[in-house]
Amino acid sequence: MSGGFNALKARLQRAQPKRLQARIIFRGALLSLMLLGFFQLQPQTTALQQVHERGELVVTGISGPTTFYQTTAGSRGLQYELARLFAEELGVKLVLRDAGTTEAVLDGIRSNNTDIAITGLSSDDQRLSRLRTATPYMEVSEQLIQRLDRPLPASFDGLESARIGVIASSTEARRLKTLARWRSDLQIIEFDNADPLALMERVDNGELDYIALNSNEFDARRTLFPNIGVALNLQDNSELAWALLKTRDQSLFGAAQAFLARKQSDGTLNRLVAFYSQGDTFDSDSVHSFQRDIAQKLPRYQALFEKNAVKHGMDWRLLAAIAYQESKWQPVSTSPTGVQGMMMLTNDTASFMGVADRNNVPQSIRGGAAYYQMILDNLPDTVQEPDRTWMALAAYNMGPTHIDRARALAFKAGDDGNKWPVVSRHLRTLAQQARTHGRTIPVGQALAYVQQVRRYYDALLLATSASNEQRVAMNSSSSATAH
Repeated sequence: MSGGFNALKARLQRAQPKRLQARIIFRGALLSLMLLGFFQLQPQTTALQQVHERGELVVTGISGPTTFYQTTAGSRGLQYELARLFAEELGVKLVLRDAGTTEAVLDGIRSNNTDIAITGLSSDDQRLSRLRTATPYMEVSEQLIQRLDRPLPASFDGLESARIGVIASSTEARRLKTLARWRSDLQIIEFDNADPLALMERVDNGELDYIALNSNEFDARRTLFPNIGVALNLQDNSELAWALLKTRDQSLFGAAQAFLARKQSDGTLNRLVAFYSQGDTFDSDSVHSFQRDIAQKLPRYQALFEKNAVKHGMDWRLLAAIAYQESKWQPVSTSPTGVQGMMMLTNDTASFMGVADRNNVPQSIRGGAAYYQMILDNLPDTVQEPDRTWMALAAYNMGPTHIDRARALAFKAGDDGNKWPVVSRHLRTLAQQARTHGRTIPVGQALAYVQQVRRYYDALLLATSASNEQRVAMNSSSSATAH
């Protein structure tokens, strides 16, 4: 009996460590589950909160005439203006990055290294399928471009034995391949990471019969190519939009959507798109005239523009754009209102700026540059670029008093009188008020003036930029795939 009891006691003692080990393992697993549950219950930092914590909104795109430019006076362009307004609404600093290529822009957003991607791609582009696109900010057409010295096709079916270039994987490429799926005589050539300028160069020199681009990209660059134009539209009403990372967290996306909705509702979005559009400034005839003037007239006066621009710390191409809008670089010119010379100075302005002969080109350019700089210097520091340039241009055309009154009217209404889109709207209000009292303020003329100078300025940037020439050369050697 005692022997059996002792054996049982020994077995129980040997079993105790295993039960103790099992209890330790169980308690460790339970603690791990509790900790995991604790951390899962803790609220994660949202994308919008991360932007606020960083104090920066990072936006990535490709610098150019349809997005943004980095100039000596600061950034400007449709996408800069729009992103800046969003960053200001969030109370953070805007960080604008030039990725160089579309694929680099897409890589940045996919790897979560940027908050918003400006891709320039249509919303239905297959490369955006795994991203979240915001409300479109612009509608464009997909166009077929050709040289203007050949007959225009009546339709796509009217094309015969054509070589058609397109950016690889783009919406235009997909549409072309669909339209040409039964056409063995049509050769669709896709170029990887091609710049629109490179494609336009290829059709201009006859290497390609046609290229496919969206209307926004073509219009912004057509000033360099007077011999090419639109053959036909492949598709109307394609849409461009910001792209954001597609995750469960929609905080930043929701904020962007709400922002865009407000700017659409108050008219700001439409005003910005219209301001940065090309309008009818550069039709086929005017492109020929502009290119001829760049080749024949500009070399005579460029050194004067550069000399006076350096003196006042401005881009010489802006000064040249003002002169082109004023006189088309005519040294002797007189308007019906009596302004004269290349910079079209009034007699009073010329006297004030020390210009004895308004038709003397060096004196005219010197006086115009100094007068513009004086207007710019008199604007308060709260007016930042590019609004500062646009307001100074308007004042150059119609006088500073009207700009000051419009700014005061804006602040009185609770608007930001430091922003040109706001001030331009209140200038229209001033004009309406003046009409009720039988007076006229040349607001429409001034608004058109600012926009025209901006267009000539952008065109001169394209025409004189060595970086664009290098980009064309670089893309000329980009790989191509024919279908």
